[in-house]
Amino acid sequence: MDGEIKILLIEDNPADARFIDIFLKTAFGITFELTIEDTLSKGLLFLKKSKVDIIIADLTLPDSSGLSTFIDLHQSEVNTPIIVLTGLEDEKIGLNAVKLGAQDFLIKGKLHPIELKRSINYSIERHKLLNELSESTKKLNEKTEDLLKKQEKLEEAQRLAHIGSWEFNVEEDTISWSDELYRIFGLTPQEINVPYEKFLEMVHPDDREITRNIIDDAFDSNETFDINYRIVRPDGTIRMLHAKNELTIDSKGKIVRVLGTNQDVTDQFHEEELEKLVLAATQSYNSVIIANRDGKIEWVNDGFTKLTGYTVDEVKDTFGEVLRRRESEELQEQKKVYEQIVIEKKPITYECKNYSKEGKEYWIITTVTPVFGKDGEVERIIAIDSDITIRKKIEEELQLANKIAEHSLMKGSRALNELLEAKKQLEESLMIKEQFLANMSHEIRTPMNAIIGFTSLVLKSELTEEIRQFVRAIKTSGENLLVIINDILDFSKLESGKIIFEKIDFDINQLMATLVELMLPKANEKKIKLISSISENIPRCLVGDPTRLNQILINLLSNAIKFTSVGEVRITITTIKEDDINVELEFKVCDTGIGIPEESQSKIFLSFTQGANDTSRKFGGTGLGLTICKQLIEGQGGHISVSSKVNQGSCFSFRLNFQKSEKENIAEIDADIENDNNVSLEGIKVLLVEDNLLNQILAKKVLTNWKCNITIADNGLIAISKLEKEDFDLILMDIQMPEMNGYETTTHVRKKLPAYKNTIPIIAMTAHAFAGEVEKCKSLGMNDYISKPFDERELHLKIKNVLNITKHP
Repeated sequence: MDGEIKILLIEDNPADARFIDIFLKTAFGITFELTIEDTLSKGLLFLKKSKVDIIIADLTLPDSSGLSTFIDLHQSEVNTPIIVLTGLEDEKIGLNAVKLGAQDFLIKGKLHPIELKRSINYSIERHKLLNELSESTKKLNEKTEDLLKKQEKLEEAQRLAHIGSWEFNVEEDTISWSDELYRIFGLTPQEINVPYEKFLEMVHPDDREITRNIIDDAFDSNETFDINYRIVRPDGTIRMLHAKNELTIDSKGKIVRVLGTNQDVTDQFHEEELEKLVLAATQSYNSVIIANRDGKIEWVNDGFTKLTGYTVDEVKDTFGEVLRRRESEELQEQKKVYEQIVIEKKPITYECKNYSKEGKEYWIITTVTPVFGKDGEVERIIAIDSDITIRKKIEEELQLANKIAEHSLMKGSRALNELLEAKKQLEESLMIKEQFLANMSHEIRTPMNAIIGFTSLVLKSELTEEIRQFVRAIKTSGENLLVIINDILDFSKLESGKIIFEKIDFDINQLMATLVELMLPKANEKKIKLISSISENIPRCLVGDPTRLNQILINLLSNAIKFTSVGEVRITITTIKEDDINVELEFKVCDTGIGIPEESQSKIFLSFTQGANDTSRKFGGTGLGLTICKQLIEGQGGHISVSSKVNQGSCFSFRLNFQKSEKENIAEIDADIENDNNVSLEGIKVLLVEDNLLNQILAKKVLTNWKCNITIADNGLIAISKLEKEDFDLILMDIQMPEMNGYETTTHVRKKLPAYKNTIPIIAMTAHAFAGEVEKCKSLGMNDYISKPFDERELHLKIKNVLNITKHP
């Protein structure tokens, strides 16, 4: 609608009110005026003084609850359209409110900006049209000419909005269509009388059965329906329709008339698909390109512009020739990649050299992912580029250092000095490598935390199956990137000898049960069996490092499932030897997969090595998994080996020694964890120091669920200002921020704030995840540390510990 929309929101939950405000800004920009009241009485008082275009009201308020909330509001404001808000468990109440006169109902957990915008526009227009239609009906006998004019206006509105209407008279068994509905279906009113079965024949074959079932179920249960489906016009074109209906029921509960609308949303549907892809891409700090199936660029994000210097207008409808200086050989290789994606329909990762607009040479690692249409064919291609120029320079420096070292060994006395110089350069390069890995961890984890959290929120909303598939693909890609960075970090820690193994009590049976539960969905997805067995004579409670054991087993099981297409994956644990203090166990992970060539079996535990030359291309991975497993096992005094035959399967086995625990059952081990779950954090005042908006929203949502009181500061300077004015129980501190980072802020709190404030507990909550980071944070005065993406239970436990909370804050 034209002009500014005046909206009254009656909602007592500040977090929900803020989300709706954000969604309204996303949907309408600055073309709306929002007033928020937290009780029904305040809302009614406001409406006596002011008029609004639409009311959005929560049905559960401090001074009213359930349908009575809507009834009181509707009776007071008959001429204002109302949208009701419900929780997931109150969906039936929302439907009943619609029957009583509400224009629509929205479920909080599934709310989305596009759906909110559509509901508001539709409710205002529908309420307006229904009021006009009702007024026209009352004056039918007196003002026939006026009714005809209004009918023409309604038809014009339908034509402009691409909304056609229909009416089914149950008693007369007749169906009438509006002219616009005939146009939507590609028919003329004189061409055909459209009975129900003929209508179903025009529904797309893939949508026909589910559409029939939804409509039939609605009629059988006297309920309304709200669906999307496709039709095939007589000329063969396919259109997407959005359909709703209204029921007229007599005093005996029998349907006597059904009114319905069908809106052509084909263009809007395709725009929303691209909009969601763009929305996800804009959250990425990496360079993102969206191209058509042939590889022609349609859109690029800000990360691309910052990396290359080119804007979307400069590269749109090109193949990115300017990035390769139009070198025919490089462009031909890129074309082959796009052709391969269209044929194989699988993501591809490769490295290449590009040139910026200023002529600067840089290296990138590109992950190219297909986006599928409803027909299952590749419709678009998303390319995500990460700048690896620094890594390439480090590799060149290391190669240079190796050459210097080799040359030095061949020389006499001069060679010793050259070797010492080469050693110095190598040590400097390793320091650069360690800093690079730390920075890489932060730069990857920060957007991944936002992308994984954001896609999790999107997956909770109502989506088409195709869009849900896209979002799941983005979420899975994010989780895979986290696996890769964790592999690289663990490998670096092992290389530097900074891995420390724990000696704690754990339950081997529970570890196995959790492990199988975690891996079973992957096995089920590939339709292979996952079998586990553990010898009965193994003590249930052991002392060792369960986290590293779990890491080893997950790595081996993931590989086994990944490389097995038919058959089974089996994990077994048996006792090798035992005395009063220790027990030595043998773990075996066997599969019926592709196997490993005999000539490759001696090399698979080497860094960045896989079983065959094409394994990485076909199955992905860093080539570090087995290297990490081997070093973790040998670091605990164990040994790992493999036996395998091509196309028959592989069996990895390793032995580890554990102490017997003095505890007799899992209840003793889990007692503290169980107590932690019962601890309440209600009322705790938390200062969240975080500069990333999406991370702010995610953290605030988690803390609000625990009933904490949240204050947000976008950087360290703002945090200090708030600390000087207010008292807080806890600070959650990001590390990398503009103006003042987390290290500087912590130092200021500990050394410059008054004595009664400088001891406030601080937990670092950051994307840094490299060796020595925890020690650095604690040395500056932080009480604890949690890395992003964070686990909610771990964060809850750390807050409880630093505040020394037992039952109540």
